[in-house]
Amino acid sequence: NAYSRDGAKLGSQSFRQSLRNRRSSLLLEEIINNDSYTGFLPDERQQQAEEELHVAERIRVRSVQAASSIDVVAVLSKVFGSGIPRSHPLADFFETSPIIRHVFGRTNVIIQLSPPPANSPTSLSPSVPRYVAIYRFGSVVFFNISHKEASRLLEQIKKHAVHPIPVGFERREFFEMALQPQLETAAGKITADRALVRELDMNTVGVVSNIMGQTVALDWHLDTVDELLRNFSNINSSVESTGNFTSMERHTLFQVVARNNSLFIEMVGKMGIKDRSDTAWHLSQYEGLHEGMRKEFDLDERFRHIEFKLNLIQQNAKFFLE
Repeated sequence: NAYSRDGAKLGSQSFRQSLRNRRSSLLLEEIINNDSYTGFLPDERQQQAEEELHVAERIRVRSVQAASSIDVVAVLSKVFGSGIPRSHPLADFFETSPIIRHVFGRTNVIIQLSPPPANSPTSLSPSVPRYVAIYRFGSVVFFNISHKEASRLLEQIKKHAVHPIPVGFERREFFEMALQPQLETAAGKITADRALVRELDMNTVGVVSNIMGQTVALDWHLDTVDELLRNFSNINSSVESTGNFTSMERHTLFQVVARNNSLFIEMVGKMGIKDRSDTAWHLSQYEGLHEGMRKEFDLDERFRHIEFKLNLIQQNAKFFLE
C-alpha cells in the first residue's frame, strides 16, 4: 500500500510500490507454497538476465510478524540451544543444519546456521550459511530457509511469544539477496524485489533483517490501528444517534486511548522505527543498503500514515473524556 503524506487517505501509489503490490497480488500464493519459484515480470526479464551474469548466488528472504512480542533469550535457549535432545521437534533440522553462532543486537538475536544439505529444495543455496533473525517486537526473518522449514521453526518460536498470531493470519513479506562478490561496495542496486550485495554475512543480515522485520511489524500495527478506529467510530456513532455517553462506552474509550498510546511507544521505542540499524550506524559501508531498502519499503511514509491515525484517535477522544 502507498500512503499520502498527510495520512488522511491512501494516495496514489508510486511505481515501485505498485510494482511490489502487483507482484504480491499475482504471485503471493506461488511464492509461499512453491520453493522453486523464480518468476519475474516480463518487462524485467532482459535487465534481470544481464544482472544474472554476475550473480553468484540468489538467497530468498522471508519475514513474518509472528506475535506482538517474542522473548528472544528464551527462544535462543529453548529452540536454538546447545545440546538439543533427539526428542526435540527440530532435532532432524539441526542435525543437518547445526548452529554456528549467534549475535545479540539491541532488539534482536541473529542465529547463523550451517548451509543447507545437498538434498534441499533447489531454491536454497547449498554454499551459503542460513540465518534466522528474531526480534523482540514479534518479527522473525529467515535467510536461505525453505517455507516448510520456516513454518516448523515458527511453530517452536511462537511458544515463547506474547499473543502469537495464528497460522495464516501473520503478516508476511518476501525479498531476495543476489550475491555479487565483485561489487566494490557492500551493496549495489536495490529494487522492490531484491538487493545486490557483495556477500551474505552477519552485518548484511543485520541490516536487511532489520528492514524486513520492521515492514511486517508496520503492517500488523496498521491492522491494529484500523481496528481501534473502528471501535472509536462505533462509539461516536452511538453517541451521535442517542445523545448519551454511557459508562460502558467510556470504559471502552479509555481502553482505545491506552492501546493507542501503547502502539506509538512500541513503534518508536521497541521497533526503533525512526532509528538506523546498529550495523548501519557503526559501519558506514552498509548505510546505502539500509537507506535503499528503507526507501523501497516506504517505512517513513507508512509510519507517518499510522501516526496520523493515532493522533486522530487521540485528538477526538479528548471531546468525550474532558
